[in-house]
Amino acid sequence: MFFGVKEAFAIETMSEPALQAPSAVWGRMRIWCEGERIGDYDEGFCALYPSYCGFKQLASSLSHLWCTELNGLTDIQLWNHLDGLLYGYHGDVELQDDRTLEQCERDAEKWGGYNFLTNWGEQFDIGGKSFIVCKPGDVVCVLNRSFQPGRGIAACAPLKEVLATINQYIAWFESESSRLGFAVNA
Repeated sequence: MFFGVKEAFAIETMSEPALQAPSAVWGRMRIWCEGERIGDYDEGFCALYPSYCGFKQLASSLSHLWCTELNGLTDIQLWNHLDGLLYGYHGDVELQDDRTLEQCERDAEKWGGYNFLTNWGEQFDIGGKSFIVCKPGDVVCVLNRSFQPGRGIAACAPLKEVLATINQYIAWFESESSRLGFAVNA
């Protein structure tokens, strides 16, 4: 199944053909952002439920993934801001982090929604971290340092198109879950 537009934002997925009810939805998946792919589509029998949960959450929060603190930051500065607060890194460089546990927990709660594809299934184990923001003007940008050299770390698409794609994937997953007798909290 292919939802969206590869040159903007798309989700490519399939359930494994050999699955029979009752079964969870196992399959393959990758994300396309401005023609750049994130995820290993050759990795078979990946758990697709974590991605479903991630996209369900993202569908309700995506339009709010921006704050004035981010105004004026370049894509690299956005990356470093999120990477530093959530992982203690700027790219491959570990930061000296003097925050208390409470400060780290507060940052994780405030900024954790900007994580994209992390812990969303083993198909996203390669390609490194990704973050997602919704810039003013309803422009969704996925930040990923493994995009092709020379193209930058951000791939952007209109919020309306991204949400339509996400909602198509959610509907497909719920249909597959029903077909396979796997109950989800829709």
